[in-house]
Amino acid sequence: MSANPSRATHPVIELLARRAAAASEPGRRTDGYRLALVLEGGGMRGVISAGMAAALERLGLTACFDYVVGTSAGALNGAAMIASVAQACCAAYHSAFASRRFINPYRLLIGRAAVDVAFTLDHAGAGLDAGRHDRAVNSRIPLHCVATDVDRAAPVVLSDLRSLPELRGALLASSRMPWVGGEPVPFRGRRFLDGGLAESIPHRSAMALGATHVLVAQTRPCGVSVEPASPLADRIIARRLRALNPALLELYRARPVQYERAVAEIAAATQSPPADGPFVYGLRLPASTPVISRLERRGAVLEAAGRAAWEHTERVLRAALGDHPASVAAQPPRDRQGRVA
Repeated sequence: MSANPSRATHPVIELLARRAAAASEPGRRTDGYRLALVLEGGGMRGVISAGMAAALERLGLTACFDYVVGTSAGALNGAAMIASVAQACCAAYHSAFASRRFINPYRLLIGRAAVDVAFTLDHAGAGLDAGRHDRAVNSRIPLHCVATDVDRAAPVVLSDLRSLPELRGALLASSRMPWVGGEPVPFRGRRFLDGGLAESIPHRSAMALGATHVLVAQTRPCGVSVEPASPLADRIIARRLRALNPALLELYRARPVQYERAVAEIAAATQSPPADGPFVYGLRLPASTPVISRLERRGAVLEAAGRAAWEHTERVLRAALGDHPASVAAQPPRDRQGRVA
C-alpha cells in the first residue's frame, strides 16, 4: 500500500477539515460525530507517533479531536498532546528520553528494570514543563490508555483519569513492557502490562468507545511487520509471562498475526472507506523509512525519525486541507473551565 495515496475526500479528513475551518472545540460541537486520534506506541519507536502528534499540534488541529486513545508510548504521546506539548515531547525522544536514565539494559544485571517510564513522567525541561500533567488531567479532550490485564489476558481501556495519580498509574500500566520494564503495574485493584501485548494499534478500542471517525498514527513503516525478539530475550519474556498467566504467553505468540490483521484493516479502511462508517484513516511512513527499535538510544537516529514523521504528516494533511486555510490556525485546546491549555 502506498504511504501517501490520494485521500483528500476520505471522511476522516473531511471531518477534520470542516472542524478546523469552523474552529470547532470539544464540548461545543453540533455535527454529531466523534473523532478519535489513535496513537500506536512501541517503546522508542513511539517517536514516530510523537512526530505525527507534533505535526497535528503545529497545524492547530488538536482541538478538532473528541478524545485520544493510546497504547504504551502512544498513551504518553497522547498525554503530551492534550497538554499542548506534543512538539516538545517529540524533541525529548532524541534528548532526555535517549539517556541511560530512561533506558539502560545493564540494570537487568542487578535485577532492576531496563526501562524506567517513571523517569519520562517526572522529567521537566526544554518545553516539557512540570505542569503538563495537570493540563492533561483537566483537558476537555479525554485520554484513554490501553493496557493488558494480567489476570484476564485481555486489553483494557483505562479511562476517567481525573487526578494526577490516576493519570500516572494509567500511563505506567499502559507502558509496562514485559521483563525489561519490570513487574506488572497495580492499578484500580488489578495488575497490568504493556497494552501492546493485546492491542498495539487501538483503533478497535476507539470505535468501541463510540468513535465515528478515527485518525490512526502508526509507528511501523509500510510493509514492516513485527520484528521478533532475540532468542534469549524471547525465552526470558516467555518464562515471565507464563509465570504470571499462561494465557499471556498465548497473547505474546499471537501478536504478529493480530498486528498484521489490524494493519490490514486500517489499510483497507483508508483506501476504500465504507459507505456508512465508522471511518478509519491511517497515517503511515513510506516503506523506505528506517525502522526504529524499541530500545533505540541514538539521538541522531531518533531525531531523523521524528522529523520524518512530522514532515510526512504535515505534507499529507496540508495537501488534504489545502482548501481550508483556517485549518492551520484552528483554536487551541482548552481545559474543562474553558481556559487555553
